[in-house]
Amino acid sequence: MHLAPGRYPGPFVLPASVELVGAGESSVLAGEGAGPVVRAPEGVTVRSLGVQGGAWGLEAAGPVRLEAVRFGGQEEGAVRMEAGQLAAAGCAFEAGGERAVGVLLSGGARGEVRESSFTGAFRRGVEAREVELELESVRFRGAVTALYQVAGRVRLRHVTVGEGREAGLFAQRGSLRLEDVTVTGHEYGLQTVETTLEARGFTSVRAVRAGVVLIGSRGELEETVVLGSGNYGAMLLVGSDLVLRGVRVDGADEYGISVTRGRLRLQHAVMTRLTSRGGDSGDGLHLRDAEVEVEGLLVRNVAGVGVLGAQGSRVLLRDVSLESCQEAGVLAETLGRVTAEGLVVRGSGGPALSAMENGVLRVDALTARENAAGLVWADCQGGTEVMLGRVTGQDTPGAEVDCVARPSP
Repeated sequence: MHLAPGRYPGPFVLPASVELVGAGESSVLAGEGAGPVVRAPEGVTVRSLGVQGGAWGLEAAGPVRLEAVRFGGQEEGAVRMEAGQLAAAGCAFEAGGERAVGVLLSGGARGEVRESSFTGAFRRGVEAREVELELESVRFRGAVTALYQVAGRVRLRHVTVGEGREAGLFAQRGSLRLEDVTVTGHEYGLQTVETTLEARGFTSVRAVRAGVVLIGSRGELEETVVLGSGNYGAMLLVGSDLVLRGVRVDGADEYGISVTRGRLRLQHAVMTRLTSRGGDSGDGLHLRDAEVEVEGLLVRNVAGVGVLGAQGSRVLLRDVSLESCQEAGVLAETLGRVTAEGLVVRGSGGPALSAMENGVLRVDALTARENAAGLVWADCQGGTEVMLGRVTGQDTPGAEVDCVARPSP
């Protein structure tokens, strides 16, 4: 079925498996009121036309294929499917109101959206509830939240998100996979709750609070970049079990990576220029009640501590370099236990190592140079303990206190 150029007032109910082809944006299906502009209860193919107005642009089930279709002006949303399979390519979705959703898939629906754009203040660009969905080469600009996922399986490839207010990407339960995804602005770049996460090449730029917030989640992230973030730090991990490889953080506020409870394995990370608006943080790694293993970390020019282990944390550091950390290189406190091998601490505004409040530090193969307060500062009350192995550079352990074992000859 072909449509000549013109504006066609709806609503419309399309028969099963019909193929509707317009003459580009000059062919427009228009609707008003509380109903959808187009209903396709048994599937449809729509190409090269516009859908304007109505509560929903398209409500459908069955197999639905959309090619070069432009949606705009809908009060509730552009596309809603509670069953069937959606395949959309080369489409444009323009928000019609603050309540609007670009694409809503729920129930037994499945979908893929490729080479498409979502523009305007959608409440949710794509909402996926207990579905399988893939987004590839998709751009979001202005959506409050670009992806809102509840359960199900969602994959994003080559996706950009910007100019929104809340979480750029949000997932609760289910499985989320990210490949080459960038979120600019937003309160959080990526936020997950009880989600299995696999990510390669995720970037957050200028998040208002934090670039990445993972709560009760598990998975692996490779090549994660956070450039600028607000008062929750670059990456905030709570009660999660994660492997992070190739992290780069620059210009974050408060923390590079903050971990509370859970487990973290961190490999090959670089954190630079961390600030502290409140004046009491700015740490590279801020670890509380966590099991953490780190290999290959550089922390440079931070307002606080390079690595802090506290509240019963167990931290293992290998091949770690901490440069120009204003308070200390490594701090262990409140039953935190930090073990390090192959540690370099240079240019600290305080000591290279600090231990207090029952903290335990065990360091071997330490290189310490140009640290303003010397090698070690320790509050030796309770179970505080510092044990040093091979030390190069500053070889004076600090104050003559019982809880600091002198370096080996």
